[in-house]
Amino acid sequence: MSYKFDGFHGRALYELNGLPQEVRDGALLERLIELLRDPWDAVAERPGQSVVRQAFFGNDGQGMITFILDEATQSLRIIDILWIG
Repeated sequence: MSYKFDGFHGRALYELNGLPQEVRDGALLERLIELLRDPWDAVAERPGQSVVRQAFFGNDGQGMITFILDEATQSLRIIDILWIG
């Protein structure tokens, strides 16, 4: 099963513009594709909930995305991007 991408929302839109192009088109895109295939390969933001999840990307995990996983529509929406690389 594959989930659909529901876009970048909230702060993620702003943060996306600050990422180097090679990160956007490389590590971030690769991780997004992996998560669309297997969204459970991420950790819950808080114990006891599963809708808001976080996943690392990039060499040595220099980046982290926070996303909302909507089981009803089988979609993934990125709401936050952190890049320290």
